[in-house]
Amino acid sequence: MTVQPFTPLNADQDGHIWDDSEQLLCCAVVPEAPNVATFSFVAPSGAMFRYEPGQFLTLELPVPGGTLWRTYTISSSPSRPLNISVTVKAQPDSMGTRWMLDHLKPGMKIKASGPAGMFTLPTKRSRKYLFISARSGVTPTLSMTTYLFDRGTDIDAVVVNRARRPNEIIGRQNLEHMASRVPSIKLHFIVEEDDPYRVWTGLRGQLNQIMIGLIANDYLEREVYCCGPEPFMNAVREMLIALGYDMDNYH
Repeated sequence: MTVQPFTPLNADQDGHIWDDSEQLLCCAVVPEAPNVATFSFVAPSGAMFRYEPGQFLTLELPVPGGTLWRTYTISSSPSRPLNISVTVKAQPDSMGTRWMLDHLKPGMKIKASGPAGMFTLPTKRSRKYLFISARSGVTPTLSMTTYLFDRGTDIDAVVVNRARRPNEIIGRQNLEHMASRVPSIKLHFIVEEDDPYRVWTGLRGQLNQIMIGLIANDYLEREVYCCGPEPFMNAVREMLIALGYDMDNYH
């Protein structure tokens, strides 16, 4: 028997890689939390997707009154190239995201551009990571953690996500599944308010310097990726500077 050499699924053997001249076909919509859903897409031609963990897509949304262009971080991983996903949260004043949650269904096509973006995980280096996010800023963490999980070697990632309530933690089941299989993926969720329908025994309040030390006492050795509302990211940055962190390793 001849053993064929392994070739990654997204290797560009015949040029059959999706580009944004082709519309995306919605293949699944999965509710994640209140006003949050994951939209998965395939290429009608069967092309596969190539991108880096942490990059984004810009979707053209045909809302009433004219087209809107909205940018969303890719929440899927390039290690799973048969489809591509974005996880979106509608804010009170949302137009484009609200349209997606109310109207975008499996079988519909939509135009997208990208992938693009510099907020990416290096795909070749083996490093220790600390992913810090708040609310829907967890989406690049989902992509990056899934990529590390699928790679299967030299994984050392601490994931910190802050949400308003336990039922608003986005991607919790997926993250817990990966952490249950790989002990070196450590999860820490922080909530601002209790959930009246579910007991919460984890951390509460705002992320602070003490929490960072308790969650990852080797944070000075880790590469930090931070995503969330601007005030949250500013606060994390100031905390790390005060703790003597080398900001050359901060993204």
